[in-house]
Formats: sequence, C-alpha cells, structure tokens
Amino acid sequence: MGRPVNEQICVACARPLGAVRALLSPQRASLIARAGVAVFGFSLVIPMFVSGVVARPSASVMVAATTELRAGYDLPRLPEPVARSRVVLPATEPTQPAAASGGLVTVSWYGPGFYENRLPCWQWLAANGLPIQFLPETWGIAHKSLPCGTMVTLTHGATSVTVPVVDRGPYVAGREFDLSPRVKAELNCTDLCTVVMQIR
Repeated sequence: MGRPVNEQICVACARPLGAVRALLSPQRASLIARAGVAVFGFSLVIPMFVSGVVARPSASVMVAATTELRAGYDLPRLPEPVARSRVVLPATEPTQPAAASGGLVTVSWYGPGFYENRLPCWQWLAANGLPIQFLPETWGIAHKSLPCGTMVTLTHGATSVTVPVVDRGPYVAGREFDLSPRVKAELNCTDLCTVVMQIR
C-alpha cells in the first residue's frame, strides 16, 4: 500500500513551498524588489498606449475661422480703458462736536503724566513756530475730531479765552475738551468745568 493521501498532499506542497522559500531568500530580495518596481512602472504606461493618450503625429489641423457680422447688427460697446490716477478727494472737515457751537459743554484737564510727549498736531505747531511737545506752558486744548489749529473760544464765568486745538482727546464719555494746565489756570477751572464753547 502506498502513503496515505494526507502525506501525498504534503509532499506535493513541499516542492512549490521550497521553491517559494528559495525565491524569497535574502539573497534574492533585491532582485524581487527591482522586478516589482519595473512591473509597477510598466503598469502605469500601458493604459496610455491603450487609450491613445500618447501623442501620435496627426494630419488633422485645427483652424480658427472668423465670420463677418451681418449688416445692421451692433455689438454692445465696451468701456474704453482709461489710465486713471488715484483719485484724491478733498479733505472734509470733521463734524462739529456733539454740542453745537455756542453750547454748554463739560471740559476736563490733563497734565504732568503727558509732559514731553509729542503732540498729534505737531505739524501745525511746527508750522506756527510753537513747541511740538506737550509742556506745562502749552497754550491749547485737546479734541477728538476738530482739525488741528481750529480756534475755539471757551467762556467760564466772566473769563473767555481763544485757544487752538493741538491734541486729541478726551477719551472719557461726556467730556468735550481737555485743557492744558495753562488754559485751565487762565479759565480758573476746577478738575471739571462747564464752559460755553464757540468754534471760530
């Protein structure tokens, strides 16, 4: 009697398994890797040849044709290109303060913590030969939006002074102007004053 069937199958499998083991040995691994890369590259090129993507010389030539317009038909006019420079709009005056000219407003003052700082209106001050830093003897007021140099007359009690806007502020709600120490002293104001303002 021969070998049992199971043993016959194992012997039959042993030969191909031995061949696969020999093929997958470390000595042949680089050969298998190169072959795999070559097959992969070839598989990428085959579809181009099959689908005709690869450029082939062709006798057909595309020609762009023009047609004449029928008489009486007008195309809509396109705007003509115009070289334009940047449009500079004239400077607009800022709006008047919340209180109309001639109204009662609340003012405050500012001082020592701001000495020696350059004033935002330094160009106007320099043009008029005045110091551009905020100093104890600065003759001016601060306002949020009035143009630099705007002359404002402030009246407190019997005293009136006309002073230029030289700074920006105040940034506390309900106050229209900040006075320099010199203007505060001239008006004889306390920390907060109610004054009549007149924009000149």
